[in-house]
Order: sequence, then C-alpha cells, then structure tokens
Amino acid sequence: MKHSTNNPNHTPRSAYLLLACLATLLVGVPVVYAQEDTSDEPPTIQWQATDTAGNNVAVPTPGKVSVVLFVMADQARSDEAMAQLRALLVGQAGGTGVQPVAVVSGHGAGVGAAQLAGSDKWPWPIVVDLDYQASGLMSVHVWPTTVIVNDAGKRIVHLPGLRESYSKDIRAYLDFTTGAIDGETLKQRLDTNGTVGSTPNHVASRHLHLAQRLLEKGQVKLAHEELKRGLDTDPEDVELRLTLADIQLMIGEPAEALAVLDALDAEAVPPWRIGTLRGRALVASKRYDEARVALTEALKINPDPAEAYYFMGRVHEHAGEWELASEAYRNAFEKSTAAEGLGTAETAGGE
Repeated sequence: MKHSTNNPNHTPRSAYLLLACLATLLVGVPVVYAQEDTSDEPPTIQWQATDTAGNNVAVPTPGKVSVVLFVMADQARSDEAMAQLRALLVGQAGGTGVQPVAVVSGHGAGVGAAQLAGSDKWPWPIVVDLDYQASGLMSVHVWPTTVIVNDAGKRIVHLPGLRESYSKDIRAYLDFTTGAIDGETLKQRLDTNGTVGSTPNHVASRHLHLAQRLLEKGQVKLAHEELKRGLDTDPEDVELRLTLADIQLMIGEPAEALAVLDALDAEAVPPWRIGTLRGRALVASKRYDEARVALTEALKINPDPAEAYYFMGRVHEHAGEWELASEAYRNAFEKSTAAEGLGTAETAGGE
C-alpha cells in the first residue's frame, strides 16, 4: 500500500514519524520521538576546528565577524566565490575585524585544501570538512555557500550559491553585522543590489523559501506548485531541484524524482544527500537491491543520517533481515532526535 500526501492539511513529517513508528513496532524497537523545529530564529553557531596550518579556528571569535565560505575542490563557482571574497576583504579598511575561513568539503577535500593552501587564492585559514561535519552543523547543502556569524555566535545570513550581487550583498551584511548600518539601511542596500529584486536567482530563492514554509505546514500540493514557479524562473537552481525531487517522492512520483536526481550536478551536492533521496525513490519503486547500494553509500559520510537509516530499514525488512531492520529503525529514531525531521510518508506501509 502506498500513501501520498495530497491532503493539504496533512503534515508530512508527523505522518512519516507515525508510519515509521508502526514499522518499528513490527520489529520490536522502542520509539524515540523527534521534535520539529519550526522557529524562524536564526541558529546560534558554535564550531571549532584545526586548519591546514595546524592552528585552531573558532566560530564565534570575540570581537570578530566570521565569514565562513564552504567550497568544493576544483569547482569553478567555488573559485569565483573565493576570488570575490578575497577582493572584498583584502581591500577593506579595518579588515582585522573580520575572520574569513574557507571550508573544503567532500571527497578529495584533503588534497583540495592542501592545493588551496599552496596557492594565492585564499590567504586565510582553510579547514578540511571530509565528513561534512561542519557543513551539516551550518546547514550547508549546496556549494559554494557563505555563512556570516557575529561575535556572539548568531548567524546573520546564510547565502547558498553565487548570485550576481554576491560581493555587494556580502559587503552590506558585513556593514550591518559590524554596526555600520541599521536594519532598514541593510534592506535598502539589498533592494538596490537585487537581493529582493527580480533577478532569476533571487526570485527562485523566494519561491524556494515559500515552498519550504508550505511543506512545514503540510501543504505539499501548494509547495509543489510554488517550486514549479521557481523552476520556471531559474531551472538550474540546485536547491529547488532537490526539493522538487523530495516533493515528487511525497506525492508518489519516484520515477520523476529519479530523473531530477540524475540530471543534477553531482559536484554541487554532497553525495549523501543525493544518495538518500535516490534510496527513497528506489524503495518506492520496489528496486530494493539498488536502494541498498544507494543507501549504503549515503550512510558512509552523513551528518544527518536518520532518513537514510529508516529507508535502509525498509530494505532489510523487505529482505526478511529482521535484526538488521530493527537496528536500522533504532538508528533512525536515535539520530532523528538531533535532526531537523524525517520528511516523508510516501513509501511507508505494506508491500
């Protein structure tokens, strides 16, 4: 039996938890409930790491604004983001009040970080994020992404991608964070830069944000329509396409979701994220052997593995591997207590 979430009053996360609980009870596993965070308050960042030179890097740092740029090795957009930030920060007066940090994520991050450290592209600390721990902590899903954190640890802005007004936007946010301008002036400058204007990237971002809010309310159909409008504006937006694949799974369209995933630029998305979505789609398509492979890869390096564990449980259950299924379901609920939520209901139920 397949469940869909076409009812606009249905809450996908809650339904997912309920159905997962039922599946868990079938194999005798105690249930731990996850809490959904619907707060609009920016998160507080607390992060420490060691850079490629062996020095400690801490965010926040007293008296400094931290600009954390998440990049991928050998990615043109990451190189461009570094170039723009370098031009902006090297030339700014009083630059000692800003702590720039580059975080190199994913496969090949160690080699990429070493190469970056030996070049003139980035004269500041470089941190290797091989296991996506830092990107998971700061909710980074696409590369490049820029996160600005004030000296109290409050996240001021989270900018995915490389928009046309990138340098101007960063300058505006830095001036706001350091107290050089107030919130109203920040809004005016962002309006001028086009952040709240009508460039395709910015319009797509607004559609994505609205779709995500609709999903949190369980209004999947409306969120789907909002995403389509966003993709009409910017059909190459990675986050929009990932969210579209997620929604296609919610409404029972696994083949369409797989097509979206196959067309994505794999370098712009962590493999665990694509692997988890692909595993869900393959389970929904009853292609369990392929799902096992995809989910195994997704679980190797994954800062938020609850969903992958749940669907791996479905794979084990289908194969009659009851002890493995029990362990996977247990892991799903234990990990979900620290996750943002488990967002699906489309494949739960019987064969």
